[in-house]
Amino acid sequence: MTVTQEFDILNGLTNEELDALAKLKEFSICKDIKDELLLVFLFSKKLNVESTHELIKNNLFVREQLEISLPVVKHQVNAELAKKASSFHIKGYTDREGRAISYLHPSKVRPKDYTFKEYMTFLFWSQDQCVHEPPPIHRAGLTIIEDLDKVSIFKHFDSRLNDFLKKHHIKDMQNVFIGRIQKIYIINPPWLLKPLLSFARTFMKNKIISRIEICKRDQIFSTIDQSQVLLEYGGTLDITYSDYFDSLPSNY
Repeated sequence: MTVTQEFDILNGLTNEELDALAKLKEFSICKDIKDELLLVFLFSKKLNVESTHELIKNNLFVREQLEISLPVVKHQVNAELAKKASSFHIKGYTDREGRAISYLHPSKVRPKDYTFKEYMTFLFWSQDQCVHEPPPIHRAGLTIIEDLDKVSIFKHFDSRLNDFLKKHHIKDMQNVFIGRIQKIYIINPPWLLKPLLSFARTFMKNKIISRIEICKRDQIFSTIDQSQVLLEYGGTLDITYSDYFDSLPSNY
């Protein structure tokens, strides 16, 4: 099923945001990219046009190397991989600061069970669907709930991406992927959490690491209403990501 889509990110833009978009479109690399996608990149860099330009160059370079389109839409994604729900976002749910809520549950998937292109296509789709969120969500940023239950650094983390970035002299993932991470709640931390954080510092900025809070499940509700969080993570939101994924049109 496909549907005609209107993109929420285009609604209610400020003059400052429109001016930044106009300046970004002056770069030749942006001429064939639709406004809704340019805005996703712009919001990720807080309207800094030069930083956004660099992000777009790196993002397009990786896509070109792997023959992945901009945008990626649902029918291009490996549904089995997506439904394992190791990394996902459900539109319309936020914390009390108005930040979108995303979930990471690394132990639900072994990345190397899939080709590198399949895995990266899924990651880029997770980014590209942000065109469906309105500007206030993009301005507020992102809160991540990360469940590290039964995680293994050997099984559940994919060195292929880090190796790829190093090979092509790209410093970190924030120079490729969008997302203004404001808070990361880690629940069910394993004994090897410190080595994992050390590993994360090889591809994440220190300011992101500083936003990590290791906590018990009920502590996340100091800043998030339970109605906004899935049952699996201690909330009262009674839906599954598999059902949500199935409900999306093929061109989402």
